Amino acid sequence: MTTELMQAAQRQSDAYRLLAACFYQPDREMFLEENLCANLAGLMQEISLPAVAQACRRMAQSLAENSQEELLVEYSALFLGPFGAPAHPYGSVYLEQERKLMGDSTMEVLKFYADSGVKHEGDEPPDHIAIELEFMSFLEGKIAQAINESNQAERADFFALRARFFNRLLASWAPILGNILKEQATLAFYRDLGECLVGFIGAEQQRLQKSAAAQAP
Repeated sequence: MTTELMQAAQRQSDAYRLLAACFYQPDREMFLEENLCANLAGLMQEISLPAVAQACRRMAQSLAENSQEELLVEYSALFLGPFGAPAHPYGSVYLEQERKLMGDSTMEVLKFYADSGVKHEGDEPPDHIAIELEFMSFLEGKIAQAINESNQAERADFFALRARFFNRLLASWAPILGNILKEQATLAFYRDLGECLVGFIGAEQQRLQKSAAAQAP
C-alpha cells in the first residue's frame, strides 16, 4: 500500500511537471525529442483521465504538423500581446480586482514558496502558470518522499500546503486560463493544452477533496 501511494504521488508530480513545460516558450525540437506530449498523455491515462489523455495526443499531432515559427507566433499572440494578451499566464490578472501584476495574491504565492523551502528565481513573476504547476509538482514529490520514508509529520505538512495552495490560488484561476485557450487559440496545440489544463485541474479538485475528507478526524 505504501509503495502504491508513493507511486501515485510521483505520477501526479510528473504530470504537473510535464504540463508546466507546455506553458513555457515552445521549443519544438526539444518537445519532440523528449516525447513531451506522448509522455503527458501516458500519465493522464494512468491516472484515469482518458479525455485529457486524448487532448494530449492531439497536442502531439499538432506539434508534428506545425513549425517552430508557427508555435512561437501563436505563443506570442496568446500570452504576450502585443495589444493585450488574451490568455494572461499570471494568476494576479485573474485574482486581483485591478487585474494587475504583482498584487497581494502574488505575495501570497511567494509566501507559500518560502514556507515550503522554495526560493523563486528567474525573470517570470512567481504566479506564472508554469511556475505554479511546477510548485505543485514539487509538493507532490515531497509527499512521495515522505511516504517512502514513513515520515508522517512531513507528509501531513505537505498535504496541508498542497491543499491550501491549490484551493486558494491555482484552482481559482487556472481553469479560466484553460477556457480562454480553448476559445482563443488558433493552433490545435494550444486549444488542446487548454483542454488538458481544464480537465486536469477539475480532476485534481475532486481528488484533493477526497483526500481531505479521508484525512479528517
